[in-house]
Amino acid sequence: SLTQEVAAQRVSDVLRDLSCQLYSETLRSPYLRGMGAAVVCALVWDRQALIAHLGDCRAYLFHEGQLQQLTRDHSTVQKLIDQGRITAQQAAYHPAAGQLTRYVGLGTEMAPETTVRELAPGDRLLLCSDGLYSLLDDDEMAGILRLGLSPSETCQLLVDTANMQG
Repeated sequence: SLTQEVAAQRVSDVLRDLSCQLYSETLRSPYLRGMGAAVVCALVWDRQALIAHLGDCRAYLFHEGQLQQLTRDHSTVQKLIDQGRITAQQAAYHPAAGQLTRYVGLGTEMAPETTVRELAPGDRLLLCSDGLYSLLDDDEMAGILRLGLSPSETCQLLVDTANMQG
């Protein structure tokens, strides 16, 4: 049986290996220098979800009609928010927006942040990049999830709505 600790270790190992491979590639090819990627993933078994992430991709839990952010961005602006130096509203327009503090390809042994959540019947996980949450706020995303569409229809509507907004 898969325990939380074993699952978290396996996912962390995979993401660490991926990060090292990407970093090695950037050293071999000058036009890839500085390249990196944010990642979020979920491993679901029984009624548990292991969420792992690096960077500013996010995981949300949609439970009983409410949307809750499960991850915290690994970014300079998130650190400033945590320190009380800027507000969440100011973050999108801050000069440091988009500067990640942890990501795949950073070049150090960077472990992803992991968390395990219990799931209830009817719960949905939303995994997304800043391309979605920067254009749709939590209420807009929750409104689409409340429609009860299939996962593929929900994803398509989220993407289409974000595209219409910019």
